[in-house]
Amino acid sequence: MKDLKTAVPEASASCTENDAREPEYYKTNRLLYIIEAAVEYFIALFVGSAYLAKLTTSIGMSDGLTGVLSSFISLGFGFQLLALFLSGKKKIKRTIILMHLINQLSFSMLYLIPVFDIPSGVKTVMFAAFLLMGEVLQNVIYSPKMTWLMSSVRNNDRGSFTAKKEIVSLISGVIISFGMGAVIDYFEAAGELNVAFIIGGITLFALTVIHTALLFGIKERVEEKEESVSVKLQIKEAVTDKNLMKLIPLFMLWNIAHYITTPFYGTYLQKELAFSMSAIALLSAVGALARALCSIPMGKFADRFSFVNMLTVCYTIVLIGYIFNIFAGGVFYIVYSLCHAIAMAGINSGTVNLVYDYVGRSKRTGTLAIKNTVAGFTGFFATLAARPLVDYIQGEGNRFLGIDGVYAQQVLSSFAAVIVVIIILYLNFVVRKMEKRIDKE
Repeated sequence: MKDLKTAVPEASASCTENDAREPEYYKTNRLLYIIEAAVEYFIALFVGSAYLAKLTTSIGMSDGLTGVLSSFISLGFGFQLLALFLSGKKKIKRTIILMHLINQLSFSMLYLIPVFDIPSGVKTVMFAAFLLMGEVLQNVIYSPKMTWLMSSVRNNDRGSFTAKKEIVSLISGVIISFGMGAVIDYFEAAGELNVAFIIGGITLFALTVIHTALLFGIKERVEEKEESVSVKLQIKEAVTDKNLMKLIPLFMLWNIAHYITTPFYGTYLQKELAFSMSAIALLSAVGALARALCSIPMGKFADRFSFVNMLTVCYTIVLIGYIFNIFAGGVFYIVYSLCHAIAMAGINSGTVNLVYDYVGRSKRTGTLAIKNTVAGFTGFFATLAARPLVDYIQGEGNRFLGIDGVYAQQVLSSFAAVIVVIIILYLNFVVRKMEKRIDKE
């Protein structure tokens, strides 16, 4: 069965290693892409678990509901299947910019909702609606945006480039995280928390304007018009790809481990561990530094020894972190946080690059959409499944299986550790044996 034809067949992954002479604007595209990714990361920080927990707590939401709302990130992934309707378009730049603008303005509204003088129930509904809309739109454009922006990157440089991109985002993000954390702590101590939220909303709006301008500056690579393929056929081609079907369980398992834990850590830090927002920002900064220092070595390791080997190392490190987090206390959480940060230096890019390695070039936009749709819904429903356990343990006064002083997050960390062990085994006994498609391109 022949490969699908997309609007940008060669751009759907990256420049081939045989492209000795690339267009001059590729260098400008890569530079702007790095800056764009950093600004997008700043926006993501404002809706990260700790800041989201601060917003939901101010509205009066429970820890369990906060966890579910935090998992909207994963639920948003589930809508990436809609990206297939964009994959056949010859030009997608303006569509991506418009949808990004709406999604980021929705995030800006999250900081203004607590300020409104309306009933708490109405605030909860509005908060959930804007958060979900922002996450859905962001994920609908994820695959075609990745196709567009990565089209200026050579195959052999993917690991190193994504590492450099992450380093810029992480290091510069430290300033944003510290700044907002300090603002929240200052105004909260003064009894004016709403002022901090207003400042947050204005900052998000300014970042949205900058991000939009950067996207306009990145040129779109447009190929000759190709054969149009229906969404139905794209789905059929992807789901009948044996390599993709073998990769999906790996992505699903990781999302289960991640989303039964991370969405509930925001309130865990602020309540059970009593961390201030400044302390959380400091911890995030240390984690970002650790992740930045490891990003390039991880990328080079992957380029030389394969993404399977790199992911094996990363999942082993995150396993150690989950094991530490089974024990209560700020010190154990700090160790977990560092392990998680180091592991994520390779996991995010590594899982995407597995698709690039094992799926044909012309199928990658649709494949990434389907992969993230399945994994996204899996993560969201994993959080929903974990919420009753969190509510139960907290309702029992932090008592579980007859043991006192047990936090729900400790129990969830133990489940995640078991799942990560399964991931490592699957990665090495199933994925490692698969035939790479990139070698044939």
